[in-house]
Amino acid sequence: MATAILCKLEQRKISVQEAIRLREIARTEKRPVPAFKCTECDRNVRPHQGGGHTPAHFEHLHRNRNCSLSHKPKSKKAAKHPELIDTRELARLTAGGDDYIRTKNGKVKGLALRLDLNERAPEVIVIGKGPRIQQRAKLLIDTPEAVPTYVKRGTNAWVYLGKYRATAYRTDRSTIERYRGNRIADDIAGILFLVSDEAISVAVRGGGFADPQTRREIELAAIDYVTQQLEHQGFTVQDRQRENCGYDLLARRGREELLYEVKGTDAIAPRFFISRNERKCSNLNHNWRLAVVISARENPSLIVLTSAEMEAQFNFECLAWECTTIEPA
Repeated sequence: MATAILCKLEQRKISVQEAIRLREIARTEKRPVPAFKCTECDRNVRPHQGGGHTPAHFEHLHRNRNCSLSHKPKSKKAAKHPELIDTRELARLTAGGDDYIRTKNGKVKGLALRLDLNERAPEVIVIGKGPRIQQRAKLLIDTPEAVPTYVKRGTNAWVYLGKYRATAYRTDRSTIERYRGNRIADDIAGILFLVSDEAISVAVRGGGFADPQTRREIELAAIDYVTQQLEHQGFTVQDRQRENCGYDLLARRGREELLYEVKGTDAIAPRFFISRNERKCSNLNHNWRLAVVISARENPSLIVLTSAEMEAQFNFECLAWECTTIEPA
């Protein structure tokens, strides 16, 4: 499995997160995506955000057997690794079939995704047109429980990423344009958004932090206030909270489009929590905005900041860490 976390861009090396940021800027501005090159073989690569147990990394557009950084099963022994299975075993585990949304008896049994068609998988899936696959997409969005999800890593080689559930299905033109990648927009029916069943939720209690019910009331008050303010400014506002996409509200006014992450507090000074996903979104999208509502339930007042302004004005302090076992050398 590939492990590259650096690539070459115009004779300099950049990280995978920097490459993702540059790619998103190019897409937003409708410019060609920069030509990222492998640091070892100099062939074209693309940044992948990762998901489940797979960290962000670079993938070759076409496998290179002579490059140690290219995706390929190295031997039959590697194919027997508990996290790497062959196509036959995948069919057994996902009720067979050749669609990437695999069903049996009207129920979704699993997902089998290819990164060349869905480079943001498993968090984002591009749904092509056709009654069969569109019906399966609807079936997935109506499935409340998470389903086993696999991604293709090479010829006859699939890796298990965990269980994912669909949170939203969008068919509007703007969303399709944002997430279609290299696929033709007219061939796309919609975009599915998924979230891992293992998504981390850290509960903060005591120390002056409000209880869950109070926090929810403050959150709703802040969302309502920001929505009203945007609508007064002539924006059409869509709620994207369920999609776990790094922002809460999508605001459009003519050709202008802004992504608002909303934070609320009853205090008169801004204090809030921001997730890893939200901060990543702020770094990748120049049109991301932080909307902080102070005195949210009594006398709301709004502060709006860009990503750069947020980074400059606030300290970021870790209150929790995710701990995983260290693999033996």
